[in-house]
Amino acid sequence: MVSNRVAVPSRDGGSRAGGLAVAIRPVLQRHPGIWFGWSGRIAAASDVSTRAIGHGHQTYVLTDLAEEDYQEYYNGYVNRVLWPILHYRLDLVEFSRRDLSGYVRANQRFAAELHKFLRTDDIIWVHDYHLLPLAKALRERGHRNKIGFFHHVPFPPVEILTALPNHEHLIPAMVHYDLVGFQIEIDAANFARYLRKECEIPSRDPYTFQAADRAVRIGVFPVGVEAEKLNRLARRAVHSPFDVVETSPAAS
Repeated sequence: MVSNRVAVPSRDGGSRAGGLAVAIRPVLQRHPGIWFGWSGRIAAASDVSTRAIGHGHQTYVLTDLAEEDYQEYYNGYVNRVLWPILHYRLDLVEFSRRDLSGYVRANQRFAAELHKFLRTDDIIWVHDYHLLPLAKALRERGHRNKIGFFHHVPFPPVEILTALPNHEHLIPAMVHYDLVGFQIEIDAANFARYLRKECEIPSRDPYTFQAADRAVRIGVFPVGVEAEKLNRLARRAVHSPFDVVETSPAAS
């Protein structure tokens, strides 16, 4: 599992309830493995480190960002370019070549650190737009693992994506994934249309493309909730005593 941030459980078993963490926690509970990502720590370039934390049957691998990487990769390209573009907000984009370089450099560093932990039979699941070129960086290091990518936010049509400077290098890098997943049909269709129109990649069917030595599949996988767990909580609540709290008009 690879994402920009990692939700390491606390000693009492809890963790930050971010959207991504809530979505993938059931998978982590059923399958042992590694969750890799940024520690949230910004360090001097000479003090950047990567460390592993064991918790139950999971290992959490946290890597720091240098100040320059944080400013260019995260504050810059991720938040000022990719987020607005992907959310159809061209009016908010603040592009600089320096930030693009920082984005690519941070992905290269993540790949270099992840490389130290990977085994040949690992399945790699990468999450969200912070890491669009990560599979390409891993392939360049010789990894032939199955690599999937899940895109948690909207994916706009070609007409908006092509407003992204250097889109012709960044978006095609996603064909180094074996499977690219989206929340809804229109996002998957937009990506497929980009590959067909801008990259002229041959396709077997609307959602399967032949890129170099691999078939790239596109899928729609809406993120849901743990229905059975919520059902158990609801049944338990029916039989749980509770207090009725009265509020005054002022409190309301």
